[in-house]
Amino acid sequence: MIEEIIKNVLTEMTPHLDPEQLEHLGNVLYLNFHGKVIQEENTELMDTGMDGDEAKIRMFVASKLATNRKQKTLQHYIKEVRNVLKFLGKSIDAVTGMDLRMYYGYMREKRGIKAVTMQTRLHYLSSFWDFLITEDLVRSNPVRKVGTLKIEKEIKKPFSAEEMERLRDACPGVRDRAIIEFLYSTGVRVSEMAALNIGDIEMGKQELIVYGKGSKERKTYLTDSAKFYLKRYLKERDAKDSDPLFVTGDKPHGRMSVAGIQYMLRQLGKRAGVEKTHPHRFRRTIATDLLARGMPIEQVKEFLGHEKLDTTLIYCTVKEEQVKASHRKYA
Repeated sequence: MIEEIIKNVLTEMTPHLDPEQLEHLGNVLYLNFHGKVIQEENTELMDTGMDGDEAKIRMFVASKLATNRKQKTLQHYIKEVRNVLKFLGKSIDAVTGMDLRMYYGYMREKRGIKAVTMQTRLHYLSSFWDFLITEDLVRSNPVRKVGTLKIEKEIKKPFSAEEMERLRDACPGVRDRAIIEFLYSTGVRVSEMAALNIGDIEMGKQELIVYGKGSKERKTYLTDSAKFYLKRYLKERDAKDSDPLFVTGDKPHGRMSVAGIQYMLRQLGKRAGVEKTHPHRFRRTIATDLLARGMPIEQVKEFLGHEKLDTTLIYCTVKEEQVKASHRKYA
């Protein structure tokens, strides 16, 4: 009944509001009606079904681990499931589409969470409920009633050539220079780089093998510049007998963590006056540059280790002058 009223209101207001205003109106309506739904339609609270909920969660984890899903990825799924159950104060069986619509509205309006982030969270929830349906533990997936979220496309820009030079000039030592040259040259994810050992690098061939998402193996390569600074760093660093490729500056010179690399790059960005200096932006930059220099998009896809071409297209920014030149060539 309430859902129908809200839909009618949104339909009536469609000619008078733009899509963003309609979204805000829908969120506010769901937020204000939610208390009545809880009181009138739900008596099953989380306390009554918590043991059963935990059993379902553990079954989900076991199933995903059996398909080689990484523990870190699973943590995101389980964290979101538990957050929703705690927020709603309900058991898994009692969660409705209306509940999740309200949850989404609350997170968007009150917490300021971006739609793209909420879309990812809803994906986690949907995967969980789909598993429960497959195992005959629930009858339906409430996430499907939420609908598709309107996501504003955010253009994530690569580093410009000038920004890359400023970052290079701002490096306080050879290790930091080796890191940015390595990230740009190989296009690896920061987690992939942090896991590398010296023995993984074939300096003579200027190549290495990394293990990406789902432990999938792929080969990537070193530019002459990346090779030069990496060899210099390994020769000059104090931790001569340490296996990790990149180590901390302080003793006992342990392996640089993902967080440590991210922090180092943020500090480097501040010194260089380059905003949004983070590992993934180097990956986006090399992808864009390779495409601009003529590498076929299918090969860029393989280089990055993407399963879908659509993902690669999101990474690559086509510059206006390229479009103009192509227009002159083909028009």
